[in-house]
Amino acid sequence: MLLKHEFRFHETQLEWMDCFPMVTTLVTGRHVIIDYMTDQQLTETYCMIQEAAQHGDGYGIDEFDSEKDFRHEIEGSDCFAIVSKDSGELLAGLILAVSKFYRGMNGVCDPFIIVKRTERKQKLGEFCMRKAIEFAKKLGYMGMYVDTFSNNVAVQRIIEKIGGFQRVGFLPLGGRLQTGQLVGSVIYYRDLSPKKPEDT
Repeated sequence: MLLKHEFRFHETQLEWMDCFPMVTTLVTGRHVIIDYMTDQQLTETYCMIQEAAQHGDGYGIDEFDSEKDFRHEIEGSDCFAIVSKDSGELLAGLILAVSKFYRGMNGVCDPFIIVKRTERKQKLGEFCMRKAIEFAKKLGYMGMYVDTFSNNVAVQRIIEKIGGFQRVGFLPLGGRLQTGQLVGSVIYYRDLSPKKPEDT
């Protein structure tokens, strides 16, 4: 995985990388900083995912057996932290992982997005999804798959609101919730390839 100061970018992407850390403002008026994750922030992100799994919020209870398993799963990914400009507290994590749905090298990404439970209801999820699309384009991905549990209505609404995604499939067995209930996964795809002049 690519954390802070671990760069593997092409020359054309280095100029974009100069904008990190990036300061921006949420729709709530709150100022945040986006930067590549530190190792400690990656651990915090894993803990946030585990907490979400305990509450059935978008992650399966047995999705990752351990932090080591999680780190192995996202190896080679671009890992971003969204932190409060005022406190430095981690608010959300955004990981662009190489998608397992594409049988090639780094052509398609699969975003992992997690918002700290105490920071929800601030449109951080939508903010992260929009940044995922923006960053994936800058990093040269051709497309993006998003798979989300069928009961994760919040993410599906975000995808519909942002637009540009196609629903391309459904997996009847997507994961297991904390209650033991098995849920399906809805698969979305978005084309990120640069539009040719005749396409616009």
